[in-house]
Order: sequence, then C-alpha cells, then structure tokens
Amino acid sequence: MFNGAPHRCTISSQTHRPRRSDVATSQILPGLGPGGPVIYASDSVGPGAKERLVQRLLTSLPGQETDYASRPLTLETTALGQPRLMLKGRPGPAVSFSRAAGRLWAALTYTGQVGVDLALPSEFEESYPWARAFRPAEFAWARTLVGGDTAGAAALLWALKEAVVKALGVGFHLLDPLEVEAVNPRPWQGGVRVAVQAGRILPAWARPEAGGWLAIARHYCGAG
Repeated sequence: MFNGAPHRCTISSQTHRPRRSDVATSQILPGLGPGGPVIYASDSVGPGAKERLVQRLLTSLPGQETDYASRPLTLETTALGQPRLMLKGRPGPAVSFSRAAGRLWAALTYTGQVGVDLALPSEFEESYPWARAFRPAEFAWARTLVGGDTAGAAALLWALKEAVVKALGVGFHLLDPLEVEAVNPRPWQGGVRVAVQAGRILPAWARPEAGGWLAIARHYCGAG
C-alpha cells in the first residue's frame, strides 16, 4: 500500500547531463541507511572496466582502516548473479554494477549490501505492460515527479526496483516486479529518496542521469 503523499515537485530526467568531472570522479552518497556511505562512479564500457571502477572506488573509500586498495582483486558472481568482490582471496566490500547509455556504473559500500541501476525512458515503449511491473499508486507519484512523462516515470521506478533486488542479491529471479513497491518519495541529495518494500524495507535514492534515472539502494544485513 502506498503510504504518504509525495512532495509536489518535478524533477526532469533531461535536466542532468554528466560533466567530465561527474564521470571521472567518485561520488559519495552519505546517509542511505546505517553504517558508512555508498560511493559510486562510472567509466567507459570496455575490457577491464569493472576492475578499474572497483579500484577507483576502493582508493576513494572514506574512513577505511584497511589497505583495501593495495590488495589484488578478483570479481566473482553468485548463482543469482550478484557480484562478489574478493581482495587477496578474502571477501571485500559489497559492489554492484549497471551498464547503460554507453557507460558502466559501479556502487560500493563496506557496510551491508548495495545495488545500482541506470534505466532510460527509451527502454519503455507504449506497448510496455505497465500493470505487470508498476502499482497504480507508485506510478502516480512517479508520473507527477517527472511532469507526466509515462516512459520517464517507468525508468525512475524500474531503476529503483532493479537497484533494490540487486542489493538483496536475488534480482528478479525470486521477486516479481509488483512485489517491489517504491513508497514515500522525498526530495533528497539532488534527486528523490524512497522507501522500497520488498519483503523488508530498503532505503533507495535516484537522480536524473544521462536522460534517464540512476538509482542506488542499500540493504543493511543486520536489519530485519
């Protein structure tokens, strides 16, 4: 059930164009759930892009007390597709990836789990089965937020849902899109922060990026 009315503001997915500094510098997102911050960045798609991104994020982690950045790293994948970062054979911080708009995005945190996704309005044509992916209440607030653009609202909601199931480590293998509902939207950190119900409540955030929506979700493993 949808709880709480959204703030009456409009955020256009066309308003943010990535500057050179945006894509070359790691960005810190504090306050998304308990524990340390989430840090994220993007790089050009290509061989070794994931490893380069992870190395960059490791060297930018604030408040770390270990030599994460100096350890050899490898990336593994769970049976459900969640990436696992290994540093010198031992588990490292949680990491997530998303590829869209010709770039690879990564988010990393050393407390809990993280999910990142970038969705574009072009992925959602008029024939898209909206009712199979979005509840009426969440679709209503998302359309209001993006000025009535249906495809833009779908991109916003899908990025949030995808980021959440990545943070949970299950993808849509074990959860149906309608079982993941974004509620209580609030302006925050240049975008919108929401609570996402997916068997438990996860904090998530999204902002306009590259004509679509970049979303990050946090799963604090110690929470119910």
